[in-house]
Amino acid sequence: MSKTVFISLIAVLGLSAPVWASDDACMRCHKRNGTMEGLHSQIGSKGLSCVRCHGEQDGHPRNKEALVYFGDDTKSTVADQNANCLRCHSATKLRDAEWTHDVHQTRVSCAACHQLHPATDPMQGLNEKARTQTCVECHSQLTTGEVK
Repeated sequence: MSKTVFISLIAVLGLSAPVWASDDACMRCHKRNGTMEGLHSQIGSKGLSCVRCHGEQDGHPRNKEALVYFGDDTKSTVADQNANCLRCHSATKLRDAEWTHDVHQTRVSCAACHQLHPATDPMQGLNEKARTQTCVECHSQLTTGEVK
């Protein structure tokens, strides 16, 4: 059911409609508070929207817990973060492109390695030797019990 039909149905039934976040509402603050660049900033193209990845506004900015945040230092779980990424990025294609995607998918968020809103994702330009060095740096920080 499309959003237009859903909202029309709610109006006909006299129910209150849910508050749908719009990209314009998000960008009023987030464009001003930082840059939104790169592929993931192309709102409107290829189905990208703030809400598609971060969730409905639901009281944000006062209720910051309502949204999905990306990276290691967030309260959003790895599973929630990666589920959002996998809506667009095929697990099979990721595995075929780089074996580490498959190994880390349930333990490490995509955003732990990939940056979502800079002009370019630093991982994209790394050669094999530099990618290996990135692995060594991360794994050397783990204790023996953490590596499985």
